[in-house]
Amino acid sequence: MTDHTSALMTALGFTTDDINANRQGNLSEPQTARLKKLRRRNLIIGGITFFVIILIATTLIYIGQRNENLILSGVGGLLTVLNAVITGILGRSYMRTSSDLRDGGVEILEGKLERVVKRGKQGDNYMVRIDQAEIYVTKDIFLQLKHEKPYRLYRTRLSGVLLSAERA
Repeated sequence: MTDHTSALMTALGFTTDDINANRQGNLSEPQTARLKKLRRRNLIIGGITFFVIILIATTLIYIGQRNENLILSGVGGLLTVLNAVITGILGRSYMRTSSDLRDGGVEILEGKLERVVKRGKQGDNYMVRIDQAEIYVTKDIFLQLKHEKPYRLYRTRLSGVLLSAERA
């Protein structure tokens, strides 16, 4: 095992057993546990977000109707619509992760890796492109991947969670 592979293993948090399972197109047990934890976290965040926004929207609508303030009632209504959109996005994420867990398969992307930094007002976003796919990664992972070198990346099919990587 090379130093580069060890650094990738540390940055992505995978083991040789994980990458061996990924090479065969399967999730390993620790990766399955990680995806279940991610799915549970999304469910908790979604539930809390849903109830907080509903509480705020209901309060605004109530105060708006009591004071005959059309603006507060309108903002409450808009928050309700926004809540539906957010719940839909989080629900889709939950369902994609659930499908990945049921399927147990891994998507293999192979080719020359391109590193891209997208500058934003809130900070930099680190992305890699390989085999016509774009994957957002953390800065630690980004720094471990070498620009325009051949790689094999393993990720979940629907949710796109990066599981492991190796030089091709």
